[in-house]
Amino acid sequence: MSRRLLFFALLLAGGLPLSAGDDAGAPELLRGPYLQGLGETSVEILWVMNSPGEGRVRYVGEDGRVVEQIGVRGANQRVVLEGLRPASRYSYSVFSGEALLDEGEHLGFRTAPPAGEGRLRAVMVGDSGTGSEIQVGIGSVMEGFDADLFLHTGDLIYHRSLDSGIFLPYRTLLSKSCLYPSRGNHDLDMERMDVEWRDIFTVPNDESDRAGVYYSYDWGPAHFLVLDYIFSAAQLDEQLAFAERDLAAARSRGVPWLIIYQHLPIYTAGVYANFNHPIRAELPELCDRYGVDLVCSGHDHNYQRSYPVRGRVLRDGWQDPVFRSPQGTVYIVTGGGGGHLYGELQGAPDRPYIRTFQSVNHCLVFDISTTELRGRALDIEGQQLDEFRLNKSDPRPPLSFMRGDANLDGVLDLADVLTTLGFLFLGDELPCPAAADSTGEGVHLVITRPIYTLRFLFMGGPPPPPPFPLCGVREDADDAFCYEPGC
Repeated sequence: MSRRLLFFALLLAGGLPLSAGDDAGAPELLRGPYLQGLGETSVEILWVMNSPGEGRVRYVGEDGRVVEQIGVRGANQRVVLEGLRPASRYSYSVFSGEALLDEGEHLGFRTAPPAGEGRLRAVMVGDSGTGSEIQVGIGSVMEGFDADLFLHTGDLIYHRSLDSGIFLPYRTLLSKSCLYPSRGNHDLDMERMDVEWRDIFTVPNDESDRAGVYYSYDWGPAHFLVLDYIFSAAQLDEQLAFAERDLAAARSRGVPWLIIYQHLPIYTAGVYANFNHPIRAELPELCDRYGVDLVCSGHDHNYQRSYPVRGRVLRDGWQDPVFRSPQGTVYIVTGGGGGHLYGELQGAPDRPYIRTFQSVNHCLVFDISTTELRGRALDIEGQQLDEFRLNKSDPRPPLSFMRGDANLDGVLDLADVLTTLGFLFLGDELPCPAAADSTGEGVHLVITRPIYTLRFLFMGGPPPPPPFPLCGVREDADDAFCYEPGC
């Protein structure tokens, strides 16, 4: 049977075996190859064959030198390549003894730049492990970006096999982009399959005696902290203590970007908006304390992006979509990797924090340098759904506005009254709530603000306080005052 037909038959059967006996015939790949633990100078290459054999990897770097690394005899192979050059491209092929198993342009990788330097491209998805055509389509979009890393926010499998949920849909992607996954609630089903997570995935900074799988790593300009889906209070405390030590160390090293990803959404306007879990209360405090730039989660099957948030207050929303030295953390929900989609929960308390909510299957692409983080959300056709940029090379611009100019057109008129009323009673968005505060009182935007403007315009009432009548800069102004909980 050809390899293509073998894969198809096994897919229909619900998955692929982990090992086989000596009588399985000519050596063929059942899983992989896939990359793990890719860093500055090393990588692990794993694959599964239909029969035991001596695993070998032949690889070549930019200097053209061909090197061969031999593994052990067995059906399950894990070959470690060491002594690689940082920020360098390599191609490889895999063998069983002298028999070639796989080669081609899809087998390659780029090692990490030194910590705090260089650039990286990562793709990300969550809640994907259905084995559906949608999952395969999203995977094809990610394949096209030649990413260094493949990040996952959890739920790689849904009551099926590892192969139908991960290794078949992402076969090409996994051979060239190193997977760094987080565990979701459905991934705990691996225990019922008699499969150990750590036998499949190798990650840095992990300890086998931990009940949870949480870890961190530097990759060029970014430091990543990956958390586990944990309910136990004691285990959660241990994980949060690890997270605090890790973030403090990364911040002290001066790594340009701090990024966290895990499964449970922190801010969401979806069906889990009212879900009570300690991580939703405690993680934002760590983010505020150590200046985390980005938090990505799954679990809600949709796409959401928040404005920057700090102290549970919206910050710098008026800069959207390019944020220069923002005063908060951007929170993303990416749970549209292949499962059925969830809609928005009306009246969700976190809704004011959310810049965009889209119930659509999607993936994310991040391009990160030492000074800029660019994020894009793409649908199954590769069409862009959203884009934002975080910029650290420029200082935060001061908020410039005219008091009462709710629509920011530079004129105080009846249109500003209608814009404010639309926000208060129709759910319309405001480009800058601070500008709509015609009285300068802050705290809450209520009906007295448009009434104050009407009195000034038509009844000879007092003018708004500075900055008015000329546009100007208010150094201490922000657009945060009406986004506190309960507002």
